[in-house]
Amino acid sequence: MAVSLTNWIPIEWSSEALQRVQQNSAVEAYARSFNMTTDTQRVLRSLGADVGTGGTYTDDSSVNDYVLLDSVKFTGQFKIDEDDLSDADSVIDTISVKSTDWATSYAVAFDNSCLAVTGVANGTTIPFTSVYKTVRTNGETGESYTADDNYVAYNGTASAAYDNLSSVVAKVEQGLYFNQSRALVIADNTFRQVFRSAKDDNGMPVFIQGIAGTPDTLFGIQVAWSNGARTSATKSATPAGNPILVVVGDTDALMRGDRLTPEALVDRARAHDSTDQTALKLRVRKAFEVSHPKAVAVLEKTA
Repeated sequence: MAVSLTNWIPIEWSSEALQRVQQNSAVEAYARSFNMTTDTQRVLRSLGADVGTGGTYTDDSSVNDYVLLDSVKFTGQFKIDEDDLSDADSVIDTISVKSTDWATSYAVAFDNSCLAVTGVANGTTIPFTSVYKTVRTNGETGESYTADDNYVAYNGTASAAYDNLSSVVAKVEQGLYFNQSRALVIADNTFRQVFRSAKDDNGMPVFIQGIAGTPDTLFGIQVAWSNGARTSATKSATPAGNPILVVVGDTDALMRGDRLTPEALVDRARAHDSTDQTALKLRVRKAFEVSHPKAVAVLEKTA
């Protein structure tokens, strides 16, 4: 029996497609979520507060600052010959398969947009100011951050691996935005080999590979792997630039705005269309910001 689906269908978080997103996107899995009821949302943040002493109370001189989350739509579209969609089950199967395929690509593109795109955000080809761009740019007024303070360039040699990994972690753990219980390392899979070759002065590996469901760790910090953690001039589902490693002092520093959860729309051919094709559209609307540049650090493998 033929069906006509005219409304957007939410892709449930328990579905295979959404599981695929969470499995492949470190930002979706670990970043702090903010439910957005409008396209933009201000999130208050603190840049520190004054602490007085004695019996006289003094006014705090810090400013009420905020981070602006501005949502961007990620989309996908597939066209299917209606001869292949003869009944309702075929339509549902198509939604499932195509949604799952798109979810994998979206997960990589979203991580790439949040973590590793090198250009200035424009809301389209460069959706957000990435962690990489944040670390390599002077901070805003009040942030007291100088470009590249939390950046480490690593030439790829095995003998330099330990010192470089230790250095990039230290840039975050010695600051005010480090919380051991919520710290996270996000890395491209290239760093698996780098980690295995890094040993301390006693010859002990600094990377512990998780077994039986336990997470991988680096210097005691949980590691999440992401195929989006490669530099790219604009967002890409297949980034091919330099692999990067991101150290996050507290996952609250990765601020993910959820304006529109993933959903699908099926639109069959109309009488005046020139071909008998059904279109499947997929969309999700997200925002991303780093709460403070000193809360993150980046190691870039340049060779």
